[in-house]
Amino acid sequence: AFIGAGGLLGAVLGGGLAYAVTQVTGTRYTLLAAAVLLLVVPLLVVLIERAKGPVPVAPHRRRRERLEEARGGWRTLRGSRLLALISLLMLATVMVGQLVQWQFNWWVDITTETLDQRTSMISIALSLVGVVGFVFQLIFTGRIHRALGVGVGMRVLPSTVLIAQLGVVLAIVFAPALVFPLIWVLFVGEGSLRHSVDQVTRELLFMPVAADLRVRAKAFIDVFVQRFGKGAAAILILLTLRFLPANFVSVLTLILAGSWVVLTLKVRNEYVTAFREGLKSGTIQPDAAIDPSDVTTVTTLVQSLGSSDARKVLHSLELLSHSGEGRLVPPLLLHHESAEVRRKTLEILADTGREDAAPLVERAMSDVDAEVRTGAMRTLAVLRGEHAAKLALDYLDDDDPHIRASAVASLLGGGDPGGVRRAEEVLTGLVADEDPDVRAETARALGQVADPTASDVVVQLLYDRDVAVVRAAIDTVRLRFDRGGPNPLYATILISLMANRRLKHEARDALVAQGESAVGQLLLFMKSPDEQIWVRRAMPKTIALIGIQSGADALVENIDSSDAMLRSKIIEALVYMRTRNEEISFKRRTIVQQLSRETARYLRLLADLWAVSSLHEARLDGPLAVWKKDGRVPTLPQQLLAQRMAGKVGNIFGMLELIENPEDVRAAQRSLLSGQPNLRARALEYLDNTLSGSVRRDVFAVIDDAPPEDKLRRAQLFFDISVQSPEQTLDRLIRIDPRNDPSAIGIILAALHNVWNEEIVALYPLVNSLAEEAEDPMVRETAAWVSRRVEGGLRTRGMIAKGGDRDMAPMAQIEMMVFLQGVDLFAHCNAEEVLRLAAIASEQTYEKSEVIFRCGDPADGLYCVIEGRVGLDAEDEKGAVIGPSGRFGVHDILSGRPRLGDAVAVTDTRVLIIEAGDFFDLLSNNIEIVRALFRTVIALSEDADERLL
Repeated sequence: AFIGAGGLLGAVLGGGLAYAVTQVTGTRYTLLAAAVLLLVVPLLVVLIERAKGPVPVAPHRRRRERLEEARGGWRTLRGSRLLALISLLMLATVMVGQLVQWQFNWWVDITTETLDQRTSMISIALSLVGVVGFVFQLIFTGRIHRALGVGVGMRVLPSTVLIAQLGVVLAIVFAPALVFPLIWVLFVGEGSLRHSVDQVTRELLFMPVAADLRVRAKAFIDVFVQRFGKGAAAILILLTLRFLPANFVSVLTLILAGSWVVLTLKVRNEYVTAFREGLKSGTIQPDAAIDPSDVTTVTTLVQSLGSSDARKVLHSLELLSHSGEGRLVPPLLLHHESAEVRRKTLEILADTGREDAAPLVERAMSDVDAEVRTGAMRTLAVLRGEHAAKLALDYLDDDDPHIRASAVASLLGGGDPGGVRRAEEVLTGLVADEDPDVRAETARALGQVADPTASDVVVQLLYDRDVAVVRAAIDTVRLRFDRGGPNPLYATILISLMANRRLKHEARDALVAQGESAVGQLLLFMKSPDEQIWVRRAMPKTIALIGIQSGADALVENIDSSDAMLRSKIIEALVYMRTRNEEISFKRRTIVQQLSRETARYLRLLADLWAVSSLHEARLDGPLAVWKKDGRVPTLPQQLLAQRMAGKVGNIFGMLELIENPEDVRAAQRSLLSGQPNLRARALEYLDNTLSGSVRRDVFAVIDDAPPEDKLRRAQLFFDISVQSPEQTLDRLIRIDPRNDPSAIGIILAALHNVWNEEIVALYPLVNSLAEEAEDPMVRETAAWVSRRVEGGLRTRGMIAKGGDRDMAPMAQIEMMVFLQGVDLFAHCNAEEVLRLAAIASEQTYEKSEVIFRCGDPADGLYCVIEGRVGLDAEDEKGAVIGPSGRFGVHDILSGRPRLGDAVAVTDTRVLIIEAGDFFDLLSNNIEIVRALFRTVIALSEDADERLL
């Protein structure tokens, strides 16, 4: 309060000095006294800088930054109703202040005769303003905020001005002798309150505003609003004096003061609303300048503790704790549904020594959340004045394993040697417990202990047989990273766990929490040819989420991976880093070279597609291959080649985002692939004007609207790529080594299938040799399947599309892939997506009348009929019979409900089963499949029979 009143003390001393100088030497010498004081100010600034250190920003730069902040302030005010009202409030304050000052100066002018008399009178008035304001600031400002709140604080000044101005107007009419004394009251009251309670209250009004917006808004108000207010007031005075007597300025001031009071009511309501919204959104920072003595602020904070929004409650707790008002937090928040709220409440109860909350804290020791239980144990020790380790020892033999686990964590974190040994014994028993819930809770409790304590136990839990236990152990590792920094012991295990689709995301989050130290190991696994391919493909995104320059450099160096999908993942990761952090740079030369290689791969695929297609079957829509709606269904090689071409186009545009403006490149890509000629023309024109050199040549070799023949001539000219015969093309595709490019397995299988489907006799010997000698099991299986079909002759051709072979032999992977393409649920999935679905499908045979599932059974999978028929029946509903290529059980797994009816084999039946867990795990990592399934599900009817399916 005293520091805030420093300006008022300056007014007292300045007014006194001006009065003294005027009385001794005259008014003109006050200018000399002012000049001396201004020379003293720089000396004081130098002394302060020597004490605090040099100012980090040069003054001219600071002025420029402040001007930029002010320019952005207009947009900020337009986007916030509270800031707009605050600016209007400031405008009213300045305008009324100017009008009051003019009235005082005018009355001083007409009641004095000489310049020295006027100077003396104004000096006395300014000193009086300082004295009154200083006393009011020290005695009343805090009390007003504490007892009445910010709303009343806002109305003190305008109400005072309104009452005093009303008195002046009445005196002008009825008692002219009282006008000048009332003018004195008006001037002193307005000046003293404006620099005391009103200034403090106005600062509080900015509290609900986000910190960055607050700076810009204040700069705008200081630079523009105040000056505009002074200018507007001057214009009003001039207009009034031009058309009306001078006394009407008092009437104008009275009207503005009344409007000012009304405005404060609106500002107060908006302040409370914005404060509540700020608590909900988290824009009010815990270290914000909150006045704990303001009753409005404190009341709003306490009311917010009853919100159902956990974020709002947490923010209120943070603010109350930071402002020293933690005693207002009710212990009943220990029953809040949010574990974070319960944990924060325990911290505050311990800090404030709330002994009355001990019974509730004791109950919290059986909380479902491990951190809450451990926190409750520590809080209880504080409240009872006991040592936490001694209290934890008493709970090691508790019947509840959750409490025992929390006691173990408490002792391992700070117990004496005897207590630690006892805790380790109990920990051994908990880890060996047959109940996976107990092991999972033990893992969570260990998250409250810093490394390296019990790290061997954490490693053991990371290898647990139960997925829920492993997931809890991964969370523990992440918490330990957050608390104590990286530990290389866990990184290798976490990376290996990323092979498990159900643990992939949790393991990635933990590796990201390890930070920069994990990048080296992530790169090692990504480059290792012996590592599982899906683990390698998960590394780029993990590195991108860590988000450091060294990670970006390493990804760029490895961008030319032989695995096409890994290349795409690396490019996606680099684009992610580019969009999230503008400071990260990329080696342009390396990117340009890779873009050229990717162009060559695209043109190679185009040449292969041209070789296995014909003009009437396909056409180019920009850089993409599409098939006419009335044409025949493309073969598997054609589908996969076209899809891989689309992938190369995505890679090329991704690399363009790294070296050009990413937003413009994305807009051009959307237009180019929109299928609309006018948008595509604009995109081509933009890229033609933006790109240059080899980048332009390579990109336009892919995206240009030239006929395929022209593109193939460019491929021959620039990249020595020629079109081969269909037999040569399929021969080369079949010979691709999946160890070098694992993503090519689909095209290899498709080419093998095409040998049989198109009766390419010249390649039969190659197929037969692969059936015997291929190292990849899927290639060997497919080649053997083709060999058997070739030996079977034409009688077997086409059976897959009708529902599978009649001999009930197990299906090969390629057979599953072709079969699933004929199931309506997967009608919008492309060949590569169907291949991934086939990889998680399993085959099952049922005899006639055998039950597949019963009504009320959990929905654990979806079924596709390969051969035979399945009858579906539900209570009070018409049944259905599903034949070959039909599917059922889909709606049950999508809705999460139990089975609505029975499913029974009507004849000997063979089905493909996709388990629900595997299905959803696949969807979580393949957004393209999700989109395709949405298109299909929306197209399906919702009648009674369909709900059974």
